[in-house]
Amino acid sequence: MPKRVVIKEPSDEEEEGKKELIIEPVEETVKEEAKEAAVRPSITEKERILEEASVEAEAAYETVMDKIDELKIREKVTQQRFMQHPDMTLSILKKLIQKWDALREDLIKNIQEALEKYGRLKSLLEERFSSIEEELYENQVELDVLHQREEQGKPISVSKKEELENLIPALREKMAEIDRKIKEIEKKMDELRHIADNIYDETSYKELSEKLLGQIIEVGYSRWGEEADMRVRYLIGEIAQREGIPREYATIYLWKQWREKQPTSTE
Repeated sequence: MPKRVVIKEPSDEEEEGKKELIIEPVEETVKEEAKEAAVRPSITEKERILEEASVEAEAAYETVMDKIDELKIREKVTQQRFMQHPDMTLSILKKLIQKWDALREDLIKNIQEALEKYGRLKSLLEERFSSIEEELYENQVELDVLHQREEQGKPISVSKKEELENLIPALREKMAEIDRKIKEIEKKMDELRHIADNIYDETSYKELSEKLLGQIIEVGYSRWGEEADMRVRYLIGEIAQREGIPREYATIYLWKQWREKQPTSTE
């Protein structure tokens, strides 16, 4: 048990100038108060936890966005290869597509992790909001009490009144800031859920196939007239179903077949 030193003054019967040192135990309440302070997280500790949660959530979000970008690049390169290289068979293409689908499954897991981290961050912010809201009302009541006492002509602490008048707007501003952050988090969580529900569309590359589709339809007008658009899209759907490949690749496949049938120019 910690102890403290107490200097006890001598009585009249003792020698003048002589002092006695007495060792007394420190009050247990001091230890208990220190223990309680250690258990309760300080504002600084809460802010640190909140900051760490924010950093983790944003990092998880950036991981998702980076993997989406990587998948789009993989799709783009694969489609260009399939279009430009006649010797690239459907068998090879399907194996590559399977790999990209596996990456999409991993991406869904990353999205779930990001959602969990944003959920935790949102919960921490909501707790912080409630804490500040409680503090706001407590101080607002104190200020109202001072105002009423002042109106009654009773003495009040002017410095306390000024302190509260400055504190209350600051608390409202903090609440507004936290509310904005919560709304931003909810928006990102909705975005992540949408990506997970539409994982292929969000990670596929469509520009090349759309360009080639336009070329095929244009040629089809000479054969089918106004029905060219409908007939070409129907053929693409048939190829996609028969070969088990996405429509983007089915479009490229149909375009390659059309190109092979075109007469070669001779000098």
